Amino acid sequence: MDMETKPVSARDLKASEHKPEPETEHPFKLILESNAMKDAQGAEALAKVLELIVDNVYSGIIVCDSDSRILYINKFYADLLQTTREKAIGQHIKNFFPASRLPGVVETGEMELGRKCSLRADIALLVNRIPVKMGNKTVGVVLQTVFKNYAEINELMARLSLLQREVNYYKRGLDSVLSATFDFDTIIGKNGRLLEAKRMAEKYAKTDGAVLVQGPTGSGKELFSHAIHLASDRRKGAFVCVNCAAIPRELLESELFGYEEGAFTGARRKGKAGRIELADRGTLFLDEIGDLPLNAQAKLLRVLEDGRFERLGGLKPVQVDFRLVAATNRDLRAMIHRNEFREDLFYRLNTMSVNIPPLSDRPEDIPELAHHFFMVLERPHMKITEPAMEAMKSYSWPGNIRELRNVIERAVSLVEADAIDVDQLPEEIRFPKMGQVKMSDFPDGTLAGEMAAMEKKILERALVQTQKKMVKAAKILGISRSTLYEKCRRYEIL
Repeated sequence: MDMETKPVSARDLKASEHKPEPETEHPFKLILESNAMKDAQGAEALAKVLELIVDNVYSGIIVCDSDSRILYINKFYADLLQTTREKAIGQHIKNFFPASRLPGVVETGEMELGRKCSLRADIALLVNRIPVKMGNKTVGVVLQTVFKNYAEINELMARLSLLQREVNYYKRGLDSVLSATFDFDTIIGKNGRLLEAKRMAEKYAKTDGAVLVQGPTGSGKELFSHAIHLASDRRKGAFVCVNCAAIPRELLESELFGYEEGAFTGARRKGKAGRIELADRGTLFLDEIGDLPLNAQAKLLRVLEDGRFERLGGLKPVQVDFRLVAATNRDLRAMIHRNEFREDLFYRLNTMSVNIPPLSDRPEDIPELAHHFFMVLERPHMKITEPAMEAMKSYSWPGNIRELRNVIERAVSLVEADAIDVDQLPEEIRFPKMGQVKMSDFPDGTLAGEMAAMEKKILERALVQTQKKMVKAAKILGISRSTLYEKCRRYEIL
């Protein structure tokens, strides 16, 4: 007599580990029974096998119905929630996770992967919420933990958070290093030559050719170069600055073009990308290009013509696309005659040139520039007296705007009121024609000599009276201590 074959149940397979459970309609059976599976007994057997599997996977699993009530919970999640399977089944998911997003997944039918979920104050989980659909209808949701060892998850989340902060910090730093800062609005002045330089620079910015910015030291060549980049179509790319005068000549070529591993003694193990590579799709600004060695000039010209180069010690050509802006305070034509600068590179650069006037040619801009520096120094109410301003306008300013800023900063640190007077200005501005003259330079009997001798006697008398205490002597004389020191040095008293 044939006996009916009885399916192997999960309870039989794990009889030694689990106690018999009450006979209830199994949740997997509800999901698995469909038009494609009419055999209820087969569905029950398959459900039991699936239960055995999910109880042993390296993950926690909860199955909820469309009302967000728990249909199934595996052993991992039951232990984690400090409950039993019998107590958990039938409860709403928010009884265990008050802020659960699972009901929202039921409503939208869209899965959520790798979301952070707080179980208790000391436990954070990463979970997946996966909708179970029959046709277009969401009939349930599977809640799955991504990791089993939740103690390590907290440490991992902390490390990821720290790593993200570090990445953001270095990205901000990199962005600031490879980004232009100044636009044309930051270039201050109403001088006609300056406005013409700005107008030409704005026109050149719309093109993609090389631009040569010429002007004396401290006149604002770097500001113009920044502004040209920001007004160009490459403004979203990197702005890479290289001061050719600040890098040793023997290292300049490797800085510009980079090098491969083993190119020279001391080279980095994996080589290094050069500044030209960093400027790809952006702008390369070469400040003081007159200090670029001749061999580097030749390689730079080849890059401008071909759009490619080789790293030092390398054989594979590197393709680049950048816009060159160069600046110099030197007479490149004279350097060509002395064989210090390549003529072909000069004509490649000089096609579009911007000439910035020195500050001595634009004294009318000094008041506006001074006010700008007051704002930078957070002294917006500071003024300059009329005599002091006249002295500043008459000065030659060999250091140009950079020197003006230094003078303003020095005067602000010395003055105790809200107005800078002549006494707070350096001696070379107050006495522009005297400079470093000494007492011996004044002829006896002349008005200048007699006045100088009288001033020297007054200074010496004040110093004797105060026993060479400079603060007290300056107070008696009605001048600043720095002015007293300068006069004493000039008259060789100290």
